[in-house]
Amino acid sequence: MINIRKLESELWESADLLRSGSKLTSNQYCMPVLGLIFLRYAYSRFNIVEAEILKDRPSRGGRVMPVEASDFAAKSALYLPKEAQYNYLLNLPEDISALEITNKDGHKMTSLGEVVNNAMQLIEEQSEQLVGVLPKSYVDFSDEILSELLRIFNNSALDEVGGDIIGRIYEYFLNKFAKNIASDDGVFFTPKTLVKMIVNIIEPQSGILLDMKTLKMIQFDYSYSLLTA
Repeated sequence: MINIRKLESELWESADLLRSGSKLTSNQYCMPVLGLIFLRYAYSRFNIVEAEILKDRPSRGGRVMPVEASDFAAKSALYLPKEAQYNYLLNLPEDISALEITNKDGHKMTSLGEVVNNAMQLIEEQSEQLVGVLPKSYVDFSDEILSELLRIFNNSALDEVGGDIIGRIYEYFLNKFAKNIASDDGVFFTPKTLVKMIVNIIEPQSGILLDMKTLKMIQFDYSYSLLTA
């Protein structure tokens, strides 16, 4: 049985150790790291739904028909293009410029930060409710730190524990960041984009979400659950 508290602590200590060795402040580090946790969760969900789709997938000429975005939409799930899938980002070689890959606008990408930014933009295109929500400041990170963060969150235990526990880990990180940011800057508030990401992770189906850090009450319904919108 997985020790969730131990997992939370180990993930945080590994991620925070990287920040302490960089020039990034807690404020600069917070949203991008939470974005990677979101991405890891979205990829885990993507794999589960894809497996369900492939169970009854028709074939032509002995080949199973490829999975498309519309198949995920039919299951109220978020489709991830190849370039936005966690494994794709994780397995990129060190020399990004040598790949001659371009972003969604056709511009050549030369750093891992640009590739992750592009992944976030591609994901936002899959859902209107995600537009402007995901962080896109990964070029502030060195390729080495970003690559290591991707490795840290590629923990197989996250697939075993499921979405509810990933939401708990997300909350654990948020609380840790809140303390660090308050210590660095003397104040902490929850940006609107971060609130949306919180709602997405915990996936409520109805009711009211009370954000204790800003004392705001946010009314939502099931359509506000971004991954299943």
